This record gives sequence, C-alpha cells and structure tokens, in this order.
Amino acid sequence: MRNTKEQIIGSWKLNNFELKNLTVKKSIFPYGKNPVGILIFSNDGFMSVSIMTDNRTDFEIESLQMASSEEKISAIETYLSYAGKWKLENDKIYVEVVTSLLPNWKNKEHYRTFQLTDEALSFQTPKMKQGDFEILVELDWIKL
Repeated sequence: MRNTKEQIIGSWKLNNFELKNLTVKKSIFPYGKNPVGILIFSNDGFMSVSIMTDNRTDFEIESLQMASSEEKISAIETYLSYAGKWKLENDKIYVEVVTSLLPNWKNKEHYRTFQLTDEALSFQTPKMKQGDFEILVELDWIKL
C-alpha cells in the first residue's frame, strides 16, 4: 500500500477550477468550464502548476516583448502559474512559493486542504476575504 505522499507524486490534469463566493452562494469559473492545467509533484519535494483558459487568443506577433499591452493583459487574465517546495501535513499541502505569475506570492507559504481518492485529487483554499465577500477556490485534478 502506497502512502499519501507516494500517491500525490506525479502529474495531474486539471478537471475543474471553481471560485465560490460563500457570501452570495454563487460560483464563477475564472478559467472557464473547460480549464487547462497541469500540476506536477516531484519526489524531491518540488511542485509546479500552470492553469489557463482553453480559448486563449494568440498574439499577433509571437513574442511577449513585442506584444501589445492589451495582448499582455489578456494573457495574464487567462493564465496562472507558480512553483515551489512542497510538504504534507495531515490533510494539507503546503507550498513555499519560489516563482509565481503573481509577484506577491513569491517567498510566501500557501496551503491547500486536500482530498485524495484513487486517481483524483481535490484542493480547497482557505476562506479569503475579498471586499465584502468571503470566497474560496476548489480545484479538481485527475492523475495522468
């Protein structure tokens, strides 16, 4: 029988990314109903995740440096990535973020409560306050 860490190590495909507004009891799907994402947990304690919408618009010129401001904004609004060192503690996965699209995540520790079944991994962020609303994010992954 494999332990939890052994079950988590590997590559996962995103199945669902849902932002739940607990105050008004409404969900939104910031990366659409068919998000694209890959999550990798390595045996040496590092992880990396990339998430995006499935219908991103190509840049007119295939260059980040030459892209228009509007193209860059659209790319950022439809993509999320970060990577870092991970560890397990009970029902939580902690990540010490090393790189991130969001600058204020760098060098900060984030955690997600998780549920693990045979080939599925679900995460839930802690509840967060955004303005007058309390939100949390749920992500569902399938083992590749």
